[in-house]
Amino acid sequence: MELMVVIALFTIITGAALMNHARFGEGILATNLAYDVALSFREAQSYGIAVREPSSGAGTFSFSYGLHFSGGDSFVFFNDRDNADRLYGGTSEFLKVYRFERGSRIESFCGVPASGALECRRFDAEGKVVVGGAISHLDITFKRPVPDATFVTGLNNANIVRYQSARITIVSPRGRERRTVEVFETGQISIRNN
Repeated sequence: MELMVVIALFTIITGAALMNHARFGEGILATNLAYDVALSFREAQSYGIAVREPSSGAGTFSFSYGLHFSGGDSFVFFNDRDNADRLYGGTSEFLKVYRFERGSRIESFCGVPASGALECRRFDAEGKVVVGGAISHLDITFKRPVPDATFVTGLNNANIVRYQSARITIVSPRGRERRTVEVFETGQISIRNN
């Protein structure tokens, strides 16, 4: 009888631990990816406000640097070589691409205007656009001498948009864990659990 009770307790505890292990792993993965995105923003910010030459011998040190979001499976780190539009201009401004692996993805990217009504683009589990919303892409740049963020979207013909912040929401492979990276106009970067 005692042996049956011990076996039953062992089975219950082991089952609970195994069921929570997958969720715990997803939470760790989502948190790590959120920190990767936040560190990429910090890297763009430090490059943008530091005296950094994009290529050896260029002689120009005042480019803005930023991240470009347009899809659900990757984002691009770039430097705005023409400095006029603060907009990702394609391969000539490309520095590196960050791809999400192991089933994690960007669930949405949003701009937060003063009204508080989010302007977003959302993606489903396959990376297809669910709600196109008002924006087709989101570029967040930093330029000397101020560490403030500048937001550019596909809204209003890619004009600079005055947002209070931008939010990138990352979701785990099974969709159970979400983390949001928020970049404020002041340059502050934060991560929160959803």
